[in-house]
Amino acid sequence: MTDDALVRRAAMGDLGAFDALVADRLDRSFRLAWSILGNEADAADATQEAFVAAWRMLPRLRDTAAFDGWLNRIVVNRARMVRRSRSRRREVQVTAVATGERETVEWAAAEGPAQPSESDAVVERDGISRAFGRLRPAERLMLVLHHVEQRPVQEIARTLGIPLGTAKWRLHAARKALERAMEAEA
Repeated sequence: MTDDALVRRAAMGDLGAFDALVADRLDRSFRLAWSILGNEADAADATQEAFVAAWRMLPRLRDTAAFDGWLNRIVVNRARMVRRSRSRRREVQVTAVATGERETVEWAAAEGPAQPSESDAVVERDGISRAFGRLRPAERLMLVLHHVEQRPVQEIARTLGIPLGTAKWRLHAARKALERAMEAEA
């Protein structure tokens, strides 16, 4: 069955069709969320929330051919919401520091971005991962969308709701930031 047919059936409430759509897009959606959040647990939460939101909003999707871009937009928005929520949790934790709640302080410190593994067998890849982890979430997002997901800049602009020129500039800036981060790792 084609994706277009699956989207139409899912929009009419066919959970099996929606499951098929999700199965094909789960890894890509997770990578997209991770590129914003830099943390596997938060990326998994954002991805799950995005699919729940997509299921609820699917009947309102007018152009079934635009499903992938529409879903990417939901994933990006949910990841940003999770990031904002995480920032608020950290602010609450800082307040807890002032009251002397040591346990809470340790939990807050563990909330940061996941650290890449230190395997000797993948030293070069590890250096790239660390350099990638140094980037701002917006920079990681641009690089993942364009180079990993192989999305054209025009689609990235639509997904993020920004002008094409802005998307091109952000991609250029993200590449330069990655170059600087990799030089710092060398």
